[in-house]
Amino acid sequence: MGEPDSILSESRIRSAKAANLRTLQTTLAGAQSHAETTGWTALSRDAFVERLVALVPEIDLLIRGLDAQAAALETYSVKVDEIQGEQRLLEARRIAADTDLYDLHWSNAFDKGENFPIGTAERQARMDAELESANARIVAIDASWQELVTRRSNADDVCVRDLESDQVLGATAWFSTSWAAGASVDDLIARLNTLSKSDLTVLIATNPDLVKRMLTAAPETVAERWQQLGEPAQLALIAGAPVLLGSLNGLPALARVAANRLNASTRIAEIDAESAKLDAEIAGMERTRGRWEQNYDRSDQIVKEHKLLEAERSYLQRTVDGKNQLYLYDREGARIVEMHGTPSSETRERITYVPGTMSNMDMFYDGSVQPLSDWIVNQHPDTVAFIYKDGLFPGDSDGPRGGLTKGVADANSADFVKQTGPVLADFETGLAADPLLSDATSTAVGHSWGLANITSAEVAGAHYDSVVSLSGAWMPEEWRPDPTTNYADFSYEDILQVAQGTGAVGDGNNPRSSDAFEAGTFYEGPKPAYTVDGDGTLIWHPTVLMDNHNLVATGDRDNIDVLKDLERWIYR
Repeated sequence: MGEPDSILSESRIRSAKAANLRTLQTTLAGAQSHAETTGWTALSRDAFVERLVALVPEIDLLIRGLDAQAAALETYSVKVDEIQGEQRLLEARRIAADTDLYDLHWSNAFDKGENFPIGTAERQARMDAELESANARIVAIDASWQELVTRRSNADDVCVRDLESDQVLGATAWFSTSWAAGASVDDLIARLNTLSKSDLTVLIATNPDLVKRMLTAAPETVAERWQQLGEPAQLALIAGAPVLLGSLNGLPALARVAANRLNASTRIAEIDAESAKLDAEIAGMERTRGRWEQNYDRSDQIVKEHKLLEAERSYLQRTVDGKNQLYLYDREGARIVEMHGTPSSETRERITYVPGTMSNMDMFYDGSVQPLSDWIVNQHPDTVAFIYKDGLFPGDSDGPRGGLTKGVADANSADFVKQTGPVLADFETGLAADPLLSDATSTAVGHSWGLANITSAEVAGAHYDSVVSLSGAWMPEEWRPDPTTNYADFSYEDILQVAQGTGAVGDGNNPRSSDAFEAGTFYEGPKPAYTVDGDGTLIWHPTVLMDNHNLVATGDRDNIDVLKDLERWIYR
């Protein structure tokens, strides 16, 4: 270490790492609290809690060590800066002294030259004194220089001693070297598995890019790499990098659920902070006479924002309490997948349910899209169901589209579904790589536009043992039925069926027009879809038709015939 700036930079790096570990402490404290106070069984709860408890004193020690190293380096940078400043002054003084001595020697030789008279004794004595003084100055400068060398050596020794007093970086130091940058992922994982619990914590908290490099890959590769990791490394990654792991296709479902429990807790803290800001804004309006009335639009907006935050918070609190299981949660990306049931060696059936056109995040918060999966899993505990919404759906109010008109247009757009199909295909690849789900029979159930998404995923490479249409909208032009897949449609006579009859939906390529789908007669809803007047004219009832379209994807008593037939078909 030579330059004060580089030394100070090293100090700041350690301070930043200490700050990262303090943030991790807060996260782990919350995770420990939630895991200890709920009936969580999603991922070896006892092992997870035991690890978190053990890490608390270790992380404290690491933080203190990093702080001490940062302080030592900062002090060292100040001393080096001072020494280098004095060094530059001494160098200037030595150059001046050498110049003066040279001039004196030249002047003395000039006086004694053949063409010049020899100087008097007095002049010679003065010259000798000046030479002696110049030499004395050089000796003093050399002594001061040697003193600086000693001071620098002492400063080096003190800094090294302070840095070696606590081997904070331990075995993780290698991961920051050029050798690590060129190492294969297999080598990195092998080294990761040799680290202690505290070293794992430091590495994950201070080197997030390394974690991304190891785990960001195709779902099949993610699954392979995860299985290469030992349990200590797996638990450390869940605790230290939950945002990455919570959305990583190929990771086992139980690991993702555990990571998203932590993410839900983090999001709750953000919601509380956002709500507090809204409360402060309202309070500010109320303190100013007439301000509330003048800002009516803004105050009304704040009330709506509050309600949305409250709904999200309530939902996420149920997640933290273990009542919801989130396989994916990314509010900004309008991404959410809820898991019902618990994967195990006894899991027989895996179901992906894709809801319809206007599905959005709020419908997960208020429970609108879960009843069908709830009903199936309650009847069959050996089933795990995923309610799927990975990104924007047609007309999604969480995204830039929004609105019924846009929703209908996007729901009938081949370009739109070409974007969503590959995303669902990757999701399915990740599920198939889960050791607890890989042997289960796979069924995709699509309501309305959800079927277009599922069949587009088939075009992108997804495979299902069975595909179910619940009043499914259409299939892409490129879609061809898989000869190893069973297809069926369950529908009431509804608003979509009427639209399909005109050929306007999917250019007529829908389940009822396809020989691939088993389809019986339409089910009868609780109210007639049409009546006949005295002249024998059919009178359609749009409200009933829309109700029927929504009814087929519910767990309602009025939908029991569909539910029973669906159950018999899936579990035949």
